[in-house]
Amino acid sequence: MMHKKYYLLSLLICFIAGCGFHLRGNVKLPESLQQLYIASDSPYGPIAQQLKQILGHSGVSIESDPGPNIITLNVKNERYSKTAFSQSATSNTSQYTLFFSLDYDLQTDKGEVLFGPNTIRTQGNYTVNTSAVLTTSTQEDTLRTELQKQAAYQLLAQLNSNSVAAAMKGTPKSPNEN
Repeated sequence: MMHKKYYLLSLLICFIAGCGFHLRGNVKLPESLQQLYIASDSPYGPIAQQLKQILGHSGVSIESDPGPNIITLNVKNERYSKTAFSQSATSNTSQYTLFFSLDYDLQTDKGEVLFGPNTIRTQGNYTVNTSAVLTTSTQEDTLRTELQKQAAYQLLAQLNSNSVAAAMKGTPKSPNEN
């Protein structure tokens, strides 16, 4: 019985590893991005804080001021929109898709754009029950937080791409090349 459990666990681990699944976590960014200054439309907003935390956990030194030889990560135009995609026959329940997007680029200490501008987009669905107004507000707030997290991880993945590495070496590539 115990061998069966180990066999199933081993099989599950192999399946997960084989499908390309990776835990979110620390990513080793190129040396040129080990010191970053994050400039944002809302420097104390949730997305800037998420980025500082995630990049910090990845070993990046987040600088409090731009300076010589420090790359600036400009995060701007954070925006949300939502659309209804279904409604119940009684109009008590509706389902919405919430979209979040932001633009970013990487600049030298002299303001020259090294990479970008690029746009990150995330989306998620939630259900609104008109008889439970407080639940609706909480669902949308929770989804906003999750979309911000997803966007921060997407940005981290893009910073770790071949395109950014090439741009840091002075060989610009299109954002779609990875």
